[in-house]
Amino acid sequence: MGEFIVGALLGVVFAGATVAMGRDAWRVHGVRRRGIRTTGIVVGIRESTDGDGDAQLYPQVHYALADGREVMGEGGAHAMRSPLSEGDRVELLYRPEDPERIILIAYDRHMNIWVYGGVSLFLGAMALFWALSAIVSLL
Repeated sequence: MGEFIVGALLGVVFAGATVAMGRDAWRVHGVRRRGIRTTGIVVGIRESTDGDGDAQLYPQVHYALADGREVMGEGGAHAMRSPLSEGDRVELLYRPEDPERIILIAYDRHMNIWVYGGVSLFLGAMALFWALSAIVSLL
């Protein structure tokens, strides 16, 4: 019974990660396909840490929307050091319905459908594996 519980829990964890990565893949795909391109200025770098305590740096960018409103969005994380600094001009993509979520064209190359989609498929396969191993342990 213990093997079933472990397998079931791992299956649930990997299924949740699959859903999260799939959602991110869909968001990134939408921004890359239908995003509006503009130029912004880096106004700061927000520093945070990931689950392991490693530094994550998020460029904060100020830019104008197509309707003239000005907003600030945040690019994807960069480990260790950011390739950007305050005052740098950057090309970015945003979706009108969620303009604060942006993709920095030259710097967020890792944020594409193939990376997120591939990781999502891998996590889904792991969820299936652990779910099946839990079922087999019951038999």
